[in-house]
Amino acid sequence: MLELRTVTSDEFIPWLHAESRAYGNRLDNDPEVLRPHFDLARSIAIFEDGSVVGGAHSHSIAMSIPGGAARIAGVANIAVQPTHRRQGVLTQMMRHQIHDIHARGEPMAALFASESAIYGRFGYGIGSLREQWAIDRHHNRYARRHEPGGRLRFVDPADITRELPEVCRRSTVGRPGLIEKPLHHWEQESRAPEHQQGGRGGLFYVAYDDDAGRTQGYAKYRTTGSTLVVNELMAVTRDANAALWRFCFDVDLITRTEAEKRPVDDPMPWLLADPRRLQRSTRDGMWLRLVDAPAALQLRTYQTDDRLTLQISDDLCDWNNGCFDLAGSPDGAACRPSQSTPDLSLTIAGLASAYLGAAGFTTLSQAGLVNEQTPGALHRADKMFAVPQQPWTPHNF
Repeated sequence: MLELRTVTSDEFIPWLHAESRAYGNRLDNDPEVLRPHFDLARSIAIFEDGSVVGGAHSHSIAMSIPGGAARIAGVANIAVQPTHRRQGVLTQMMRHQIHDIHARGEPMAALFASESAIYGRFGYGIGSLREQWAIDRHHNRYARRHEPGGRLRFVDPADITRELPEVCRRSTVGRPGLIEKPLHHWEQESRAPEHQQGGRGGLFYVAYDDDAGRTQGYAKYRTTGSTLVVNELMAVTRDANAALWRFCFDVDLITRTEAEKRPVDDPMPWLLADPRRLQRSTRDGMWLRLVDAPAALQLRTYQTDDRLTLQISDDLCDWNNGCFDLAGSPDGAACRPSQSTPDLSLTIAGLASAYLGAAGFTTLSQAGLVNEQTPGALHRADKMFAVPQQPWTPHNF
């Protein structure tokens, strides 16, 4: 007999071990270090005969949206034991969690999917995209000569919590999909074992300071053989951006530079003299779920002043089913139930992918996730939901 409930304090460590077994990972971190960052009231588990066979958690986090930020549920630690796969454990947990998030008044949920085929059936849609890059050293020349006006310096890992979070924040202002990296994640990075281990493969932080001495960007990277891997690069100014990438391309003994989790509209490819040589692959980043669709639609601002009637279908959340009048503008929005004829009919997952700007309504229509009921409504929706910068979610929660 399977039992679903929240996790008690005594069950926290077995719950973590169950997750590590599900993914075939070692539990490297001390569970007591992790414990303060888990609200057990938001941690659920499926038990069989007193043993944890599945679990999930959600954090209360802030995510940037067009025009501001929203408090949402960051879903994490989803795991089903290999002994209990395909027995309905995940479905039971996800249904319970979505209803719990709704009861908490959080209008959206977000997660990072280990497998992209899983979460669409629970109403999640791709909320942001990211790119992976690779380029060989003899193809990384810039199209124009860059003369940096500042200087580069290494940052002691012990100082990153003091120096880098504000730079990270300033470099991403206005971009939807951002989740601020928690302070304890910065602290955990500052204590990473790579900082003490000898040999190659170290983890380094390099910062760019302008002529006034203000830090305007940083890169976090590691080396593996003759490859330099950029784990994170944040730049407030274009000089900082160009100087930091030039550094990552030109480190001695390096013949190849790779980069992870870059935004799809990153300016770096446009710096290159031969951009075709940059190997680029795009994949899903964060997945988004509109738990309370009308409330979520009211939270963001819109590029144009317009009105749309949306007919939403949602297999898990009955309160989202129906027609809603959305009146949006650059100043705000209102969304209310409607008896009007819909302009667009769409799935909750399709609406999630359009919400931050990861995909346009016309594109989603071609995929069968949106249907146009009023001529011209797709074009109006594309203009209304347009964003100056593509959504990007480089940090997990």
